[in-house]
Amino acid sequence: MQYIEQLIYILVFTLIITACQPGQDNQEEYYIEWDKTSLFRIAEEGGYPRLCRLNDGTLLVAYENRRGDVVVKKSRDEGVTWDDPVTAYEKFEYVDPHSSSFTTVNIANPEMVQLINGDILLACNLRPVKEGIYPFSIALKRSVDMGRTWCPAQILYRAAPFFGDGCWEPSFLILPDGTIHIYFANELPYRNSDEQEISMIQSVDHGHTWSEKPSTVSFRQGHRDGMPVAIHDGTNIYVAIEDNLSGQFKPYIIRSSVYNPWGNAVPGDSPYRYAALRSVLPDTVYAGAPYLIRTESDVYVLSYQTTHNRGSDWERSTMEVQVSSTPSDFHNPSRPFVVPLSREAKWNSLADLGGNTIAALASTNFEGGKIGIWMIKGKIKKIE
Repeated sequence: MQYIEQLIYILVFTLIITACQPGQDNQEEYYIEWDKTSLFRIAEEGGYPRLCRLNDGTLLVAYENRRGDVVVKKSRDEGVTWDDPVTAYEKFEYVDPHSSSFTTVNIANPEMVQLINGDILLACNLRPVKEGIYPFSIALKRSVDMGRTWCPAQILYRAAPFFGDGCWEPSFLILPDGTIHIYFANELPYRNSDEQEISMIQSVDHGHTWSEKPSTVSFRQGHRDGMPVAIHDGTNIYVAIEDNLSGQFKPYIIRSSVYNPWGNAVPGDSPYRYAALRSVLPDTVYAGAPYLIRTESDVYVLSYQTTHNRGSDWERSTMEVQVSSTPSDFHNPSRPFVVPLSREAKWNSLADLGGNTIAALASTNFEGGKIGIWMIKGKIKKIE
């Protein structure tokens, strides 16, 4: 009887572990065919581009202009031409009222989402140039006129005024009930170490007020979870993160229920955390800054920047994209931009354009000269 009970326990435990990862049996296989004729430079200089399809069909891109500001541009013809840039969030000078010390605060890491009422939310990372004066922060701007003008900023979260104890890389998720999540990388809870977690704050009133205390989404002791990007399928939330378990960052997925999100933080040994790629990269290969989307055709696409077959300098990494029919087991890697080994394509993102077409964006100097904002379209195709 004891032997049978042990077998039942093992069987149940195995089923639970298996259920924590999306199934891989009988998956449809996909690949991406990049349209080189669609390659377009959106800005001669800039970084960290993020693209949003607005509800009127236009495209809005946000990026760092390399002068400390975040700007947006709009396209009315599927990215063939773009309007002049609009400054959405301008860098500012801060003077400490007690010490009279001052610093410039640059604006970085833009991410956008449009609400059902048409408002556009823009989350950014505030980065002081001098330490010890102004806190690294997560801030929010709102546009009620499709990106033409932007309301004054809300400061949603303040970390420490030191680079090693900051907060970084906000990203949005809207749940089926309208709740808005902002995920970000957070060093503040670990001021005596180099550790970092993924944190989340939420709003239930269209982004007008936010939870004061963030929830811990994931934390691997002794390591640095970073750069979160979240999606959901109506039942589960999947967040792509970079995880440096192997020494170099690799793309991982963490998972929670839509109905009770992040009731418990996901630790390093949780079955709700798993490596994203089908083919394991060598430990020495860097593959960080992941970006994850789910298309309207229910295909999952993951990008990251990598040194694979490019040497060891992560600063010369390039964008790589993989695809899957589930939020796991990503495969068939491709590179949207042809980047010489001496150049880079980093801080990438993806956007679903509809009709099995996606956009890949990168900060790249693949053609030489300055690092600018480039976009290319790709077609998701099924392997028959």
